[in-house]
Amino acid sequence: MRTENELTDALRSAAERAPQEGDLLAALAVRRRRRHQRRMQILAAGAVVAVLGGGVVGIRGVFSGEGHSAVSAATPTDMTVSVTTTLPKAALSPSARSKVVDAERLWPGAVFTMPAKNADGWRYRPITSLSATEVLLRAESSFEKTGKFEVYDSATGKSRVVTTVPRTPGLDRYFPQTATTDGQSLAWFAHGEKDGEAVREIWTVPLAGGEPRLLGTFTGKHAQIDAIGVDGDHVYWSERSGGVWSIPLAGGEAARVPGGDGLHLMKWPYAVDVADGEKGHDRNQTKLVDLARAAQTEINAPTSAQGLRCGPTWCFGRNGQGLFVQSLDGTNTIALDGISGTSMTRFPILDRFLFAGSTVYDAATGEVAATIGEGGGSYGVGTSSEPSTIIYWDGEPGTFTVLNLAAVPPAQ
Repeated sequence: MRTENELTDALRSAAERAPQEGDLLAALAVRRRRRHQRRMQILAAGAVVAVLGGGVVGIRGVFSGEGHSAVSAATPTDMTVSVTTTLPKAALSPSARSKVVDAERLWPGAVFTMPAKNADGWRYRPITSLSATEVLLRAESSFEKTGKFEVYDSATGKSRVVTTVPRTPGLDRYFPQTATTDGQSLAWFAHGEKDGEAVREIWTVPLAGGEPRLLGTFTGKHAQIDAIGVDGDHVYWSERSGGVWSIPLAGGEAARVPGGDGLHLMKWPYAVDVADGEKGHDRNQTKLVDLARAAQTEINAPTSAQGLRCGPTWCFGRNGQGLFVQSLDGTNTIALDGISGTSMTRFPILDRFLFAGSTVYDAATGEVAATIGEGGGSYGVGTSSEPSTIIYWDGEPGTFTVLNLAAVPPAQ
């Protein structure tokens, strides 16, 4: 299976390293061959082309985290699956048997259809949700060339432009990259080159609209940003080599965040001790740090675990048998037998959901939703730096079907 995310990462890598534009295709081909030899966790939104076949999902509780043999198959809808768990009822109270149900049927208020392109004919790429009806979008004039940020409201069926993305004169190979929002402000970072050296910029704009402002320009060892967040009056980001920084929205000097050395931002105020990417994909997270409170939680990873990633409550990971869920202390482990493929989410979405293959597992209820119906198609997750609440797949020609996990009712 080849994902659009792999193409995205390849083009980004080529943009950073290629000596001339013509080398992009060659670099992409090399990158794709390398990616074919390893399992890649999804780092940004993309489309996965898959044809759904028959299969059954089994979700079983285990005490050691060793798991059970997984059914290597895609998940049809309306299949009955067995669910048992070691979780206490206060944390999770699934029925004895559950169904894998179309997301439209399981969470009808959270699924809607929207146009795949904006008024200019530019392709939309969802970022994340702003509310139960609003989706933040990138509008791309060409692949990975973000020209505008927009918001689509499923309640009105209308879009509005937040801002047109500026480009700094004198920078080559310019790519606006990952964006984030706190519901009031939008922030993103962009990659460029000047005289062959990497340059990173951090921009912000009010989500209500307005003129974007350049907050900072970074070169040298500080030009490699891997995540970004915004909260209140500051933008936060982490570097690929580790370390969390901040800068005021009103402008000013960048400063290290106390306690953030060696860490990578997940979603402010949380940071972790693992970086995703080619070398960090299989490493287990061992701690979760709340930088606002200067509080650290140690994580107990089973010896068989790979790629364990945790939010404040739940962890998702892999072992030799497939995917599993556990609490931070290593207890309450649930083997997700039959949910095929590598997890498409780096961390739990809303500290609750896991999107893998073409299904969403709800750790709060034990329910499993299928995000794509018969006939298959392309599907992906939003491109926000933090775990995106948007999953989308091909609808009728010219449309996306969108699952907004922020609109899923809270667990009872």
